[in-house]
Amino acid sequence: MSKLLQALVLGFLLGAASWFIVPLVSNKFEPYDSETGFWIGQGLMVAAAFYFGFSDGIKSIVVFMVGAYIGLNIYPYLFGGSEQRAWASLGLVVSTLLCVLPLIAGIVGVIAKYGSMKYNKTQNAATDCAERQRSG
Repeated sequence: MSKLLQALVLGFLLGAASWFIVPLVSNKFEPYDSETGFWIGQGLMVAAAFYFGFSDGIKSIVVFMVGAYIGLNIYPYLFGGSEQRAWASLGLVVSTLLCVLPLIAGIVGVIAKYGSMKYNKTQNAATDCAERQRSG
């Protein structure tokens, strides 16, 4: 499975999981109504977004976020009650708020990746220089 397809599928699953876990940790259905459920869902998506940002870059973050957005909106429509279906169009807008922290984490992952690459280049250059001095 390609990295982009993995990002899309994992995004979809974690977006849906953001709703699925809420009734497991509280007597609520929506992530907005359960602080514990909200933070668990956000934590899962933040960790995955950071991973994709650090390992694969911007393209994977965008694909992950599209999957997460779809999962965030499909799950309540399929498994929610009539109230969630009635508010589906509002959910399409409000669920973008659940994508903010993961998106920031993904961008931080990309920055960390490039920071570590620059650090490694500096370390390698310093090591090369020290080896040349010893041998020269």
